[in-house]
Amino acid sequence: MLATATCGGPDDGVTLQSDVPREHVAVVDAAGVPDVVAATTELGAELLAGAPPRQNAVISPASLTVVLSMLAEGARGATAAELDGALGASGEVRTAAVNALLTELSQHEGEPSVASDDKLPHRPVLHLASRVVVDDGMDVQDAYLDRLAAGYGAGVASADLSGASGKAALDAWVAHHSGGLIEHSGIEPDESLRLVLQNSVLLAAAWTAPFDPQLTSTDPFTTGSGARVGVPTMHRTGEVAYTADGPWQAVRLPYVDGFALDVVLPSKGRSPASLTGDEWAALGAALRTGETATDVVLALPSVHLTSAVDLADGLRDAGVRAVWSPATADLRGIAETDDGAPLYLGVVGQQVTLSIDEAGTVAAATTEAGMMSGAMLEPARPVEMTVDRPFAVRIVHVPTELPVFMAVVNDPRG
Repeated sequence: MLATATCGGPDDGVTLQSDVPREHVAVVDAAGVPDVVAATTELGAELLAGAPPRQNAVISPASLTVVLSMLAEGARGATAAELDGALGASGEVRTAAVNALLTELSQHEGEPSVASDDKLPHRPVLHLASRVVVDDGMDVQDAYLDRLAAGYGAGVASADLSGASGKAALDAWVAHHSGGLIEHSGIEPDESLRLVLQNSVLLAAAWTAPFDPQLTSTDPFTTGSGARVGVPTMHRTGEVAYTADGPWQAVRLPYVDGFALDVVLPSKGRSPASLTGDEWAALGAALRTGETATDVVLALPSVHLTSAVDLADGLRDAGVRAVWSPATADLRGIAETDDGAPLYLGVVGQQVTLSIDEAGTVAAATTEAGMMSGAMLEPARPVEMTVDRPFAVRIVHVPTELPVFMAVVNDPRG
């Protein structure tokens, strides 16, 4: 149930306070966690595989999973079944699993402003935020909003989603929770826009063993398009988790606490985008065992990537199809519109920024899903390991192996 409306933050809409407290579930009490982590990894791999060939791609599978699970809380019938299929669990099992992962990640919670600090924090900060923005005058079921508050800690706000004030509200929330790394929402105002789900994740983490900036040099790199270029390349020698038990070399570089960067260099001739969810899982299993610790002479380009992607086609390829059409979507668990027109999913977009350098990593992602009503809109038409060719990277929360960020780097220059 929602309590009295209060003023939100600067320009971010009118905040509605739910009187349902956040419920926290421990990972050990959520049987669905392994399945949701596996499905999240698979979804990330599929989305990277579907990116334009020979181009950089970066996504946050974790952020997308949170938004899809929030959407699934209000889905029914075939729509719910497809979302649950992509998420690896259904109903209360899915809700508890995502809740447990969010609870586990909240141990690293901190202010998003850390992204603009001159130095990385001594302990990794992972800032997470979720909310639902309801169009002015739209009646959303209290039970749905209460489930988002209890299971996801999601706030609720109202705004005019058809005009400039609504756009400003979405922009302000995105800018704040990404620490200013992402300036604007990817959702545009529309008369048919009824509700927006937003999730933001920000990571600022220092290496356990930083790279020495004095060892960074401009080294040759063959891009995904075959061009031979010079890129700033970091160098270090030391014992790290390493595996070559497959058509790749891979290392796991730990941050100070809780997180690690997996760097995967496929065999020559194989695209890093072709790594499957099962292969990412096998790599993770090999890298997290103490038996793989090896002295590695590592040469790794610094990385600075930004991305803004429409995830609609990738989600359709992953089996999420019914929710995109007013004729087939069943989101009655969210709301019944005044005019009887069904709600359907109009857009899912994600904006990501990822920077990896000698000190560590700063990354941010915002995932947004916009629900529409009425007629359907026309669709918009990362031993010796020298990383000197396209590679794939993944930032994982080590205790759960949840992939927070994944990327394919065809050109480290961005």
